[in-house]
Amino acid sequence: MKYVQRLSDSVYAIERILGIILMVIMLGAIAAGVFFRYFLKSPLTWSDELAIFMLVWVTFIGGSMSIKRQQAAAVTLLYDRLSPMIRKMILIVGFALTTIFSLYVAYLSFNWIMAPSVSMQMSPSLGITKFYVYLAIPVGFFCMGIHFFNFCLQSFSPINKVEE
Repeated sequence: MKYVQRLSDSVYAIERILGIILMVIMLGAIAAGVFFRYFLKSPLTWSDELAIFMLVWVTFIGGSMSIKRQQAAAVTLLYDRLSPMIRKMILIVGFALTTIFSLYVAYLSFNWIMAPSVSMQMSPSLGITKFYVYLAIPVGFFCMGIHFFNFCLQSFSPINKVEE
């Protein structure tokens, strides 16, 4: 269980660094696009596309980070009224199902982007393969699966850290 906790923490540390880098690149691309368009009167063709690609990555990495920090939206009206034993059972089943779902979506999306019809698509402005953009989906869901699995294992412990 400690290994999964360390893995989840390590993945989160990488996600934080990656999120910062992606946001800086996105901000730089948008700022450059605005500067060139309005001040130099010579718009860049690639800045908007790069910003969109960074936004896609930030979305999936940020979604995984919100799971790790337990900041995802939740409706707990019924859950709050249940007994602690039923809550624990629901947590275990819920985390197990979301772990399976996340890893299954990661698997399916990886198979999807490996198809030649998808992996060979080229972006019009940057001229790079869209494989790198689409890779955000399996990476994000795989990281979510790691965090969910960690919470699933934690929910078996006597002191329930997940509910805190």
